[in-house]
Formats: sequence, structure tokens, C-alpha cells
Amino acid sequence: MFSQKTPAAVLILAGLFAVLTPATAADSPFEAAFRTSLLKSFNDASGKLLSLAEAIPESSYGWRPMEGVSSVQEILMHVAETNLGLGARLGGKPPAGLERKTIRGAMKTKADAIKITQQTMQFIREVLNAVPAAELIPEVTVFGSPAPKLRVAFLPADHAHEHLGQLIAYARMNRIVPPWSK
Repeated sequence: MFSQKTPAAVLILAGLFAVLTPATAADSPFEAAFRTSLLKSFNDASGKLLSLAEAIPESSYGWRPMEGVSSVQEILMHVAETNLGLGARLGGKPPAGLERKTIRGAMKTKADAIKITQQTMQFIREVLNAVPAAELIPEVTVFGSPAPKLRVAFLPADHAHEHLGQLIAYARMNRIVPPWSK
């Protein structure tokens, strides 16, 4: 199940999940704290990302700092597509009407981009709330390499933080102050 390259922290966490298996269907205290922390990180980054997307005028959604770099709208498309992919990798079924292959065509306006990104973020929240801790232990292939599914559970928060930083840089270059910084 684990390779020699599996980080020690993952093995320890997996062991804790195994030892702390609750007697009921509810999470153990450790699992609940872990899940709460993971969701808090995701909610913080995704909430700021969406509030910044709201603050950027639609006329700037096609803006990019240089040729060959994603525009504001393309960043939101990428975040939404990745949310759907990661949620599916964790065992979630995307909401009806949201498919990775069709998101780019559906994001025609700022309102579309924000609505679809919000929907995919809600999908991630639901998946992270529902995935049983024991299902996070087996390895899956992520970006071409095996990793415990637990690593996949971290990726939505990591990814939201990464692209939040990118959008902050874009906003600042366009003299837009992030709403939470005002």
C-alpha cells in the first residue's frame, strides 16, 4: 500500500487514522480536527479568491501580465477545472451540468466565471466533508506519481492558495486593492 518513498508524516497520519477509528460513523476527535483545519484553509483561500474575482472589473478579466501567461478569466477556469478533477479523484460526483471538458466554454462573462468557480468550490467542500478518513490512506496516482489519497485532500487548499497569490499580483499590477486589505 505504501512505498519506500511515502513521507513519514503520511505514515504517521495514516497510523493515527487507523488507531483513532471511531465506534460510530462520526469522525474521531482527531479526524474532526483535521477535517476542520483542512476546510478552514480551503475556505480561507477560496473565499479570498472569490472576493478578489468580484473586485476585479470584468473589463480586466482578459488581462494578462505578458503573452503566454493566463488571464484572470483563465485562472478562474483552471481553478474550477482542477476543483472538479480533484473532487472526482477523492470520490465525489460533480454536480449536474458541471464537467471539466465544458467549463471553458461556459465561462463567457465575469458572472459566469464567479458562479462556476463558486459551484466547484462548494463541490470540494462537500467532498472533503464526506470522504471517510479511512479512504484517504490508499495510494492513487496524482500528476503521474503515486501518493496517498490524503495528499489529494490537501491539494484543493494548496491550489486555491497558489492562485489566490497569482490573482493578488494581477490585482496589484492593475491598482486593485484586495477587499480584505482595505
